[in-house]
Amino acid sequence: MGKQKRSRQKPHKTNPTGLPSVKDFEEAEELVESEKDKTLQNMFDDVQSLNLEEKLSALQTLGSMSYDSSMAQQIAKDGVARIIGPLLVDCNAAIRANTASALKDIAKNGGESAYTDLLKDDIMTPLTALMKQYYSDWQPKGCKNKDIRDEKEAFIQAVGLLWTLCANNESAVKCANQEDLASFLTKFLDIDTYGIQITSISVQCLVCLSDENITAITEIKRNESVLLGLLDLKANDKNTTKVLSLKTSVAELLINISSPTDSNWTHVLSKVLTVLSAVLVIDHEQILSSLTSVLPHENNAATSEKKKKVQENRTILEAQEQALQILANLCFEDEDAIDSDSETMEMEPDCLDDDSMDDNLKITSTLPVELVEVINSCNIIDIIWKKSGSVVDKDSREILEQNTEGRAVLKQFYDIRCAAYLCLNNLLPSLDIDAFGGIDNLYRKWLDIGTIVFKERDKNPDNIQLLEAASAAMRAILEQLATVRANIFKVLTVSDIQPMLYAEPQCSNASIRVNIIRMFCNLVQILLNHEIAENYEIIKYVSTVLLDISTTETQAWVMAESIDALIDIFAEDATDQLAVDIKLIPRLQSLIPQFKSKVRQQKKSSGDGKSVISTVNTNLTRFIKYKEKRIRNLV
Repeated sequence: MGKQKRSRQKPHKTNPTGLPSVKDFEEAEELVESEKDKTLQNMFDDVQSLNLEEKLSALQTLGSMSYDSSMAQQIAKDGVARIIGPLLVDCNAAIRANTASALKDIAKNGGESAYTDLLKDDIMTPLTALMKQYYSDWQPKGCKNKDIRDEKEAFIQAVGLLWTLCANNESAVKCANQEDLASFLTKFLDIDTYGIQITSISVQCLVCLSDENITAITEIKRNESVLLGLLDLKANDKNTTKVLSLKTSVAELLINISSPTDSNWTHVLSKVLTVLSAVLVIDHEQILSSLTSVLPHENNAATSEKKKKVQENRTILEAQEQALQILANLCFEDEDAIDSDSETMEMEPDCLDDDSMDDNLKITSTLPVELVEVINSCNIIDIIWKKSGSVVDKDSREILEQNTEGRAVLKQFYDIRCAAYLCLNNLLPSLDIDAFGGIDNLYRKWLDIGTIVFKERDKNPDNIQLLEAASAAMRAILEQLATVRANIFKVLTVSDIQPMLYAEPQCSNASIRVNIIRMFCNLVQILLNHEIAENYEIIKYVSTVLLDISTTETQAWVMAESIDALIDIFAEDATDQLAVDIKLIPRLQSLIPQFKSKVRQQKKSSGDGKSVISTVNTNLTRFIKYKEKRIRNLV
C-alpha cells in the first residue's frame, strides 16, 4: 500500500493578490509618521542636554532632517525657534554656529510657512542679540585657534540666517530696520580687519536689506566710498573666485543704493559695468569642461581638491548669473509707471483720425554716453549673446545628470541662459541698434533665437522659464526693428514663422503666449511699412491667427493682448482691404460679449493684464466704429 501525502492545512488568505492593501499603506504611513515624531522629540530633548556632544549632534541632525521640506515645515511648526532659539546666545561658539545653521536650513527648506512660524516664535530677538555681540572689538584674526574659527563660523551662520529670513519675509525686514542691523553690518565692510569671507556674507545680506528699503539704503549709503574701494580689490591666484564673487555682490549693492540723480551716478555705473564685464568674460564653456572632468564623483571618495575645484567653478557661475541680473535690472523700466501713463493714452472718438492711427514710432530710453562707451569698450553685448547660447552638449548632460551636484550645475547653466535673454530684453530699448551690431545682425539673432529655442521646446516642453525669457528677447528685438522701420523681411515665408505661431496655443504659460502675440504684431507692422506684394500672404496669415487666438483663448489677459495687437495692426489705413478679406469687423463684433464675460469672470485674477484689459475694454467698440467707417465703401 502506497504512502499517502499528508495534506497540509493552509491559512486563509486575506489578500489573495499578494499586493499591499490600502489599509497596509495607511498603517505603514502612520508608523513612519510616528517614527518621525519620535525622532524629532528625541532631537528636541537632546538639544537641551548638558552634554556638549549630544547637543551639537542633535542640532546637526535637525539641520539634516530639514532637507525634507515637509519635515522642515513640521519642525518649524513644533516651535523649534522657542526650543533652540535661546542657543543662539549660548556661551559656546560652536553651539551658536550650529544653531544658526540648523535654523537657516529649516527656514530655506520649509518655505513660507517655516519663515512665518520662526518669526511668530520670535526668532529675531535672540538672533539680533547674537549679532550685536560682535559689535564691540571683535576681530577674527587667524584661523589656527579653534575658538576663533568657531566664533567666525557663528557670525557667518547668523548673518546667513538673517539674510534668508529677510529675503523671504517682510516682518524680518521690519525688525532688521528697527534694530538698525544694516548700520551694524556696514562695520564688517572693512576687509583688512575681518577678511573676505565675513565681508562677503555681510555684503550679500546688505544687498537683500537694501532692496527697495529706504531705511537700510540711507545707512548703507554712508559707506559708499568703502564699497567703491572694494571694487578695486585685486585678486591673487588663491582667492580669484572669492574676490570676483565679492565684487559682483558689491556691484549689486551699489546699484541698489544709487540713483540717477546722484552726482557720481555715471562714475559708479562705469565702475560697476567694468566689474560685471570682468565676471562675464570668463568662458563658461571652459567652466563646463572643468566640471565634467571632476563630476560625477562619490562624495566619500572625492578628494578635497576636487571638491574645492567644483565649488570654485560653481561660485563663478553664480557670479555670472548675478551679473546678468544686475545688468537686466539696470535697464528695467517701471511697468507700473508705464501702465499709469498708458491709461491717459486711451483712444477718444475724436482722436481716431488718420494722423493718430498712422503713428507707430516708439520713444526709447537711452543710457548716458559715458556708459554706452563702457558697454562698447567692454564688449558687454557680445558677451551676453554668448551667455544666451546653449553650451551643454549631449555628452556633458549625460555626465552631469548622474548625481545631485551635477544636476545642480545643469540648472546653473540653464539659469544663466534665462538671465542672458532677460538681460537682452531689458537692454534693447536702452541702447542704439548699432550697439547690437546693426539691423541685419539683430535680425539674424532673432532668427537664431527662434530656431534654437522653439526647437528645444519641441524636445523639452517643460522649458517654460527659458521659453519665456527667449520669447521676451525676440519680442524686444522686433519692437526695436519696428521702431526704425527696418526693411529686413524680404525673403520671409509663412513656413519660416509657423513653428513660432504653432507654439502659442501649445504653451501653458500666459506670458509666453503674450510675448508671441506682441512679437507677431510687430512683425506685421514692419511688413506693412514696406509695401511688398509677397508680404501680403504673411500679413493675412498672421492676422488670421491673431483673430483665431482672440476667439479661442481662455484667459482674458491674453485675449485682450491679441485684440490689442489687431487694433495696432489695423489702425493702419493700408490695412482696409485686408480687414475686409479676413472679415475683421464682424469677427471682432462677435467677440465683444465673450470678452466682457471673461473680464467679469476673471476680474480678481487678471493680475499683470489689468492695464491692457482696461485699454481694450475702452477702445474695442470705438475702433470697430472707426474701421467700419473706413471700409464701408470697400465691401
